[in-house]
Amino acid sequence: MNKGFVVVASRKNNFYIYAINLIESIKDFYPEAHVTLVTEERFIDGREDIADNIIFCDDHYRAKLWGMSQSPYDVTMYVDADMECEHEDIMTVWDNLGDNDMVFHELTEERSKYYTIRHFDIENKEKEGWFSLCGGVCLYRSSNPLVKEFMNEWYELYDLQHSNLWRPDCFTNDEQWNGLKKFDQTTLWYMVNTMEKYKDLKIGFFHDDIRWNYFTQYQYENLKSIENKPVILRHYSGCLEKDKALV
Repeated sequence: MNKGFVVVASRKNNFYIYAINLIESIKDFYPEAHVTLVTEERFIDGREDIADNIIFCDDHYRAKLWGMSQSPYDVTMYVDADMECEHEDIMTVWDNLGDNDMVFHELTEERSKYYTIRHFDIENKEKEGWFSLCGGVCLYRSSNPLVKEFMNEWYELYDLQHSNLWRPDCFTNDEQWNGLKKFDQTTLWYMVNTMEKYKDLKIGFFHDDIRWNYFTQYQYENLKSIENKPVILRHYSGCLEKDKALV
């Protein structure tokens, strides 16, 4: 089966630099890995040759969602650009899919202090107002037409949400919505939990998932893999000066 990684870098040149570093680190531990870089044409400087495939995007705030929908692979591992691969177990990533359609890192209660938001108010009290799926990494069957539709709609709905052109009726707290609308996790939660056409998608979590999206903040309390194994992908979200110029 055709399998590969997708990395997206848009808006800031720094994200392009981080993306190149990420791709190099993946290939250090997994030389056979096939990686597609989705980026803006203005960033191209020769270093993109480390990628096996290039797709050009615009400078949308969440071009990552558009990039996920453009995957050329049957099975795709999306990885945020501000991450780095640290272990050869990256080669086992495909084993995590099982019979699932999509696999995520889990936002758990134990780790909730490191998230911007996890709980929120919704109108329908039968549904939990909790974020549980983290989009920093996502393994998915991109050849599945319903998954492809999901990825396309995730981008389209988020674009409307972020532009104040769409707001799901279940989000009734005006003050809270002003914060929620900036998160693609809000759109993800809505689609997974309320949209009937996606109810049959099988969604799971990475085995020992902290290894696959280890936020640097986790080390503050020495959070470790349940099997005490090394980090595979370290995530520098929240600790990089992403707006400053790098060379």
